[in-house]
Amino acid sequence: MKALGETNPAYPQSPTDAAGKIAPPTFAAVYALGAGSGSLGRMGISPNRLIHGEQEFTWMRALRVGETVTAQGSIIDVYQKRSLQFVVAEAIVVDEAGEEVGRSRATVLVLPEPNNGGEA
Repeated sequence: MKALGETNPAYPQSPTDAAGKIAPPTFAAVYALGAGSGSLGRMGISPNRLIHGEQEFTWMRALRVGETVTAQGSIIDVYQKRSLQFVVAEAIVVDEAGEEVGRSRATVLVLPEPNNGGEA
């Protein structure tokens, strides 16, 4: 958290300061975006063709440091705007009891596949 300048005592300030703390809400970007981009990978879209647009999170409760959660990603919308393709990916985060604790929605721009000349 020091790298972010965050001083809220609810968040760990070092690896040895985690007991009883909560994870900062932005930590979800680590696993939520991965879950959504995994869905894109299963569609055969290479990660080097993706540009992250916007992302939003909804939390039902704070995550505790050390808690195990699972993020399941899916594609919920695909649309064209002009000649560009956009994909909306959603990740639902559940705790060990299977209760939803958070949700992430990200919009990703998918770049065209390079042509044989190497141009995008």
